[in-house]
Amino acid sequence: MMKILKTNSLSLIALLAAFVFTPALAAPAQSTFTYSVSQGKAVIGEIQETLTIDAQRYKLENKTIPLGVAAIFVKDIITMSSEGGYGPSGFQPERFEFHRSTKPKKDAIARFDWTGKKAEFSYDGKTESQALPELLQDRLSALYQFRFIKPPKTLTLPISNGKKIENQLFKYSGEETLTLPIGKVKAMRYVRERTPDDDGIALWISEQWAAPVKIVVTRKKGGQTEQILKRAKLDGR
Repeated sequence: MMKILKTNSLSLIALLAAFVFTPALAAPAQSTFTYSVSQGKAVIGEIQETLTIDAQRYKLENKTIPLGVAAIFVKDIITMSSEGGYGPSGFQPERFEFHRSTKPKKDAIARFDWTGKKAEFSYDGKTESQALPELLQDRLSALYQFRFIKPPKTLTLPISNGKKIENQLFKYSGEETLTLPIGKVKAMRYVRERTPDDDGIALWISEQWAAPVKIVVTRKKGGQTEQILKRAKLDGR
C-alpha cells in the first residue's frame, strides 16, 4: 500500500539513512516523486521519478511526458535511469541511460567502472572513454547527492550527461520557505550560473524529502522552465 507523505511525516532522508546500517532488507523500499513542469503560467509537462533503494544499491528512473499545448508539438517521451551502489557517502552511479522515444539516435548510455577508474560512453553509434573522477555523479544522482556531501558555500561537482563529464560549480545562496502543492517546505537553495555555453540551474533541497522540491532551469538562449514537486509516495513497508 502506498501512502501520500505529509509535511509532518517521517523524513525520507532519515529512512534512507537508516538503510545504510541495515544488514539486509526483506524487499527494497520504493518512493515515487511527481513534478509539474511549467514555462511561465503554462504547464507543459509532468515528470515521474522513482527511487528504489536497499542497504547497498539504488536505482532512479525518470520519465518526462509533455502535456497541454506542448503535447501537440512535442511527441517525445524522455526517459532516464541511474543505478549503482549506495552507502554512507551517498550514491555511486555505475550506469546511466538517456532515451528519447521518437529520436533513438539521441540515446546515450554511460558505464562507470570505479575499480578501473574509467567512464565509458556509447552514443551516436560510437564508444568513447575517459578517466573517472572520484566524486562523479550523473544527471539524476547528482540531485540527491547534496544532502550526503554537506556542500560548503561553493562546490565543484563532476557530472555526466551520458556523453561526457563536466565540472559544474554550485553556490549555496541561502535558505527559503516555499509554499508548494506538498505544503510549506524549508529548503536550501543552490545555484549554477548560466553561461553562454550552458543553461543555469537553481535547486531547492529540503531535509524533509529525498528528492529536490523545486528546480528552475534558465536556458542559455533565454527563458525558464520550472519543475515543482507536487506529490510524493512512499512504499508502506
